[in-house]
Amino acid sequence: MDPFTEVLTLPALGQDVQLGMLYDVRTAQFFGGLSLWNNNVVNAEQTLDEHAVQNADFTYSYSLDEARNHVTLDVESSLSLDLGLIKATGSARYLNNKKSSTFEARVDVSCTIVRRTRRIPQEILASMQHERNLENPHITHFVAEVVEGGSATLSFVQSCPSSEDVKKILGQLKAKIMKLPVRGKASVEFSEESESIFDNLKIFYSGAMAENVANIDDARRVAHEMPTKLRQQLNTLYYKLLPLTVLDSTVRRIIRKLDANLVNKTAAALKAGTMARFRLKDQTEQEVFQNSFPVIMRQILNIQTAFAATETEFTQAARRLLPELRDGTTNYSTKISELEMAGTLFEQRTRIVEQFVVKKKTEACVLRATIASLLADGFENYLGRLTPRSLTDTEVPRLLLSFGGALISRSQHPLQRNIESSKLDATSNNNSDGSDDDDSDNEWFENPQTVANVREACTALRRQRLLALATATFGVVGIDKAYRPGREKRTKTSVGDIVLDYKGKLLIVTGMLPKAPAAPTMTIKDQTFTVAWLQERGEDEELTILTTGFVVRFSPQSNSGKDGAFPRATGNEAFAEVRCEASETTVVIDKAANGALLSDDCDYEVELSVETIIGRSDWSRPVVGRTLKLPSVASRMIEFYLNNRTIIKRSEQGVKPWELYKSGGKETLFLGHTVQAQRLCTDSRFKGQLAMRIVDVAAEFEPQVVAAPTQDQDKAIVVVFAGCSGHGKSTQINAFISYLLGGEFDDFARIMVIDDRGANQAQWVTQHVTCYRIRPLSSLFEGKTLLIVDTPGYGDSRGIERDAFVTAAMAEFFKTIEHVNAIIFTCQANENRTTLLSPVSACVFSLFAKDVKSCLRTIYTFSDAGTPLARTALTELRWPVENGEVEVNNAAFTVEVDARNHDKVRDWWVMSVKGQFRVMQMLLHRPPILTAGSASVTQNRFELEQKCELVEMKSLRTANHAQILIADLGALAKAVGAGPSAKLLVEEDRAIEKTLPPGQKTILCLNCNFTCLEICAFSGDDCKAMCIAMSGDNCKICKGRCHWSHHKMVQHIIVIEKHSEWVVPEDLIKRWNTINNTLEGALLDAIDAYLKLQEELRNDILYLAKLNEELKKTALFHDPTALIQYIELLIKTARARGAPTEQIVQLTKVKKTLILVGKVKERGVNATLESQTMIQVLGTVKKEMSRRKRLHPRERAREEEKSCSLYNDLCEQLPPEILRNAPEPLRKWGRRFEYSENLQAIVNLVQVVLKDGGVVAAIAASN
Repeated sequence: MDPFTEVLTLPALGQDVQLGMLYDVRTAQFFGGLSLWNNNVVNAEQTLDEHAVQNADFTYSYSLDEARNHVTLDVESSLSLDLGLIKATGSARYLNNKKSSTFEARVDVSCTIVRRTRRIPQEILASMQHERNLENPHITHFVAEVVEGGSATLSFVQSCPSSEDVKKILGQLKAKIMKLPVRGKASVEFSEESESIFDNLKIFYSGAMAENVANIDDARRVAHEMPTKLRQQLNTLYYKLLPLTVLDSTVRRIIRKLDANLVNKTAAALKAGTMARFRLKDQTEQEVFQNSFPVIMRQILNIQTAFAATETEFTQAARRLLPELRDGTTNYSTKISELEMAGTLFEQRTRIVEQFVVKKKTEACVLRATIASLLADGFENYLGRLTPRSLTDTEVPRLLLSFGGALISRSQHPLQRNIESSKLDATSNNNSDGSDDDDSDNEWFENPQTVANVREACTALRRQRLLALATATFGVVGIDKAYRPGREKRTKTSVGDIVLDYKGKLLIVTGMLPKAPAAPTMTIKDQTFTVAWLQERGEDEELTILTTGFVVRFSPQSNSGKDGAFPRATGNEAFAEVRCEASETTVVIDKAANGALLSDDCDYEVELSVETIIGRSDWSRPVVGRTLKLPSVASRMIEFYLNNRTIIKRSEQGVKPWELYKSGGKETLFLGHTVQAQRLCTDSRFKGQLAMRIVDVAAEFEPQVVAAPTQDQDKAIVVVFAGCSGHGKSTQINAFISYLLGGEFDDFARIMVIDDRGANQAQWVTQHVTCYRIRPLSSLFEGKTLLIVDTPGYGDSRGIERDAFVTAAMAEFFKTIEHVNAIIFTCQANENRTTLLSPVSACVFSLFAKDVKSCLRTIYTFSDAGTPLARTALTELRWPVENGEVEVNNAAFTVEVDARNHDKVRDWWVMSVKGQFRVMQMLLHRPPILTAGSASVTQNRFELEQKCELVEMKSLRTANHAQILIADLGALAKAVGAGPSAKLLVEEDRAIEKTLPPGQKTILCLNCNFTCLEICAFSGDDCKAMCIAMSGDNCKICKGRCHWSHHKMVQHIIVIEKHSEWVVPEDLIKRWNTINNTLEGALLDAIDAYLKLQEELRNDILYLAKLNEELKKTALFHDPTALIQYIELLIKTARARGAPTEQIVQLTKVKKTLILVGKVKERGVNATLESQTMIQVLGTVKKEMSRRKRLHPRERAREEEKSCSLYNDLCEQLPPEILRNAPEPLRKWGRRFEYSENLQAIVNLVQVVLKDGGVVAAIAASN
């Protein structure tokens, strides 16, 4: 179609377009003031209904291109808008809002209300008043139709760091801004669930009327008001252009239609240039350039300026050439070529900018990562903050990694010349990168050698920083010039150079940092070695980085090929250092870091390092030498014995003599020891028995070596050995001491301390707690005194009483020794019987407070190649095997060894020593734990056991009294229940004597006429003071605490039996009442006695609960039930082998104590619930009895005919735990319940209370 005859419909873009206006389609311009008609003719006033609306609509767009499409702007019109050939104002102003950043999320919400359409009528078209204007060659069209109404747009724009963020933010904006039509109107609402998305949002308003939109609340308001306000506007929204040929067919204008490809290419070039400009702007916002590399920032700004000029140049060319191309009178080919040339040149410049941006992005990434890594390692940042002059103002040596030099410090980048050049590259259509042939635009990070230099420098500086002096500092800087060693003038630096800032001068020291020296030479004589080395550093290195000294370090090393079974060093020994002056080349070493002599028969590793003003070098290659083997402590002890046997074999008070045992396959030297302190048991059960001893081992040998006091927590290491009896505990101690003293298989004799010749490996040896104090006689002690504690074993054949003695002896130990470092549980490796390990581990557990748990260790004796079975058993018993465990086999340390099989014994010896080595490693440097907490635990446990014994007797007595009360209450219920009108079976209690079987005796209180103990272990009156019922001189059971002399051993017990008699009530009302009063009087007295006893029992149980809670908080292990099965097994075994009655009675007593403790542990303060309930019930009964007893006989008889609620009232006050099992309340519709029935119900309640599982019930059941 001919562009001149084409009918056009265009958006007004905010312009006030009226009918009849003249237009030039070539330049897209209106001619103001010119028309073919008078204005009052074509734009005559019209009346319009204020509410008349042709259309109302909200539209959404999510990009500038989409927004322009919505208003029918095609590519050519959009290009004209971008070039400024046409303008958008007012309500279309948002179409000018180009992107402000590379990545941008945008939502435009437009509201358009069409109110009317006006056209020039046909009759007016035919009557032109200014027809002469048709001759104006610049006019091609006139406005024949306008669409009027109101339009406004809210634009929401947010800059984003990436395209992914654009998608995310755009999705959130779409969800928050929702379209909602209402009754033909239109409105916008915003979700208020989360408005954090609006925090960084820019909001713009475009409309014919001004609105202040500063935030999202303003946007809500404006969006809500839009439809209403726009209904009142009559602005031009669209207009239609008709060609002049409609008016006069003879009018001709030559108009060319632009080539679509040319338009698209021009628009694409402009858009690409805009994106390149944004990417350049992004580079100026890189913090690494802003803060650290201002020179690179100048590069970017210069490129930005140059590219902005070329962008302006291209825009101006396009603005000039596009209208000329539409004009048919111009040379089309020339103008096309000119525009294409300008576009191609701009595209080339854009590609160069993109290439530059890629380089700077890469450079920023490399610099940022490298610098951040160095700063994270403690380097200082001097980039962009200090000038080279200020760096010299210090006397502190600083090593700096430089990012300076020609490749990085250039303000004008080589690519800038390509951008400014008007020369079109011959390969521009083939994606030329615009680079010069000499690659002068290459960056430093694109050079493999430069990158390798930077990496090498970073590694060297990081390594040197680890070896640096405390005063030396390290940093990152940008230096362009510095001095090189031997030169007087500064030279250019390179990226990655290492610069030393020292004494006012910047020196390039790349490759000159101190290096590891050559390995020194080592000469050994006896236990001394001499180390020698050479001066190796060059003259330039020495002048630049001065040597201040040398450091020699050495450490003992293990050598499996030479150490054998007795290594002097572990696999990870610490180094000791010796510093030498810079002028020295040799050093003699004869002592370790702690001042002790070097170990004999041990490898020593030696290394050398150079010290400089900036720190040390790496260590040289190590050299190794071995010291001479010296006699061990054990061999010296044997020699000492042989030279002094006549003296040290003498027996003296408190001294065990040395003894050489020659029988068996291997001679054994039992070391003597001297008693330093001992304690006797203070426990009443074992009073006066020896509990513990502290003995000095081999006190006569080398007396100049002094033992540390046992209270010295730093110098005294206390190791406690505990465990099962007969499981090799004493043998393990002998083997461990032999290892500590350096005993070897080839020695003349074995060294032992504990003499177990009277027992085999499966029997008990230790009789009391013995603390063997061993002075620091060898280097293994590290200058510390060892206190090795041998405890008697648990679970031996002497019974439970022996276990109790062990606990009592350990209590004395806790009072004497104030700390422990390790507690070692020893048991046979293949012992898997939890029936044995459970009580033994429980006993060991129960000795200690919780704070010693970290000290617990495990040693498996009699170990073989298999996995220790005891490990599984101990794990099940919650013993902390994970703290540390060692397997040993000490067969070589039994008293009798197989002399005929020398090799086998040697193998066993080696195996034992290796095990002891691991034990020593496990115990080294264990911190001390105070024993005060464990002492408190054992004291509370003793008090608990003593209190349990008393509570047990009181519980049995209370249970007996309760049964008598139940019988008496039953009798009273029957007596009261039989009314005076019927015969009555009257029952009364009578005390009678009941003869015991032959051989049994009981103890009777003559004052109380009461059997205090039903079966007494003693048979004569001369032994009654020792009866278990006596405490001191008085009886614990009697109500009056009668003296033992008021008791008598008899062969009968006093019991209560019932006596019955039938009487006629109606004739004997008085007798009925008298009998009731007699029964009630006796019951009241019995209830008083019972309540007093029950209150005492309740207080005792509360005290037990308090002790139990204290043990639960402080004791490492507190579970009485763990021992009950073990005691039951012992009782069965004792009965099966016909053990004496006394032993069975003793075991039964222990079982009852454990049951009682277990019940109190289970229920806590609720253990008194039974006693409290009995006190409450019987107290209520007592109160009711006393009231009825005071009544006159006749009144009493009438009272018995009334309904009674005594039991129901009691039920309402019972605790829930008791009420659940109590008999149902007395409730039956229409029936009354008598006092006697209430008493019988109370009897049933008391029986339930006594069987509810309480403490008394538990003791009674076990009896």
